[in-house]
Amino acid sequence: MRPEFREEAEWWLRQAESDFSALDILFQAQKYDLVCFLAQQVAEKALKAYLFLQGEEPPPTHSIARLCSVAARFDPAFQTLRSEVKKLTPYYVDARYPNALEEIPALYFEAGDAQEAIRLAEQTLQFVKQRFPLQGG
Repeated sequence: MRPEFREEAEWWLRQAESDFSALDILFQAQKYDLVCFLAQQVAEKALKAYLFLQGEEPPPTHSIARLCSVAARFDPAFQTLRSEVKKLTPYYVDARYPNALEEIPALYFEAGDAQEAIRLAEQTLQFVKQRFPLQGG
């Protein structure tokens, strides 16, 4: 693997971890729409980190399902993850745009939606981190 891919992978994973650390703050502030969007971003960035780690340029997509499918070429376990976390994908649009749903995202999303999004983001992040070699390894 080219060294720049390893560095890029580490950057994406670090940003995913940073984004994840903000989820609880947003949840406590009852910004459930933002929690859902940022949870999608955690999963997307973690999956892209994994692909960079494999020496693969991630496809230009925000689809969690698609990223898992590409990652499954390197580790078939990503297909199982895909079926569990693909529901994060719509949050990329639905949780941000006022015309994506029947009401604005700030009113539409509830605590249960946000809790589930956090759980799925954490599942994805941990899944990727388990496959990420220790720094310097």
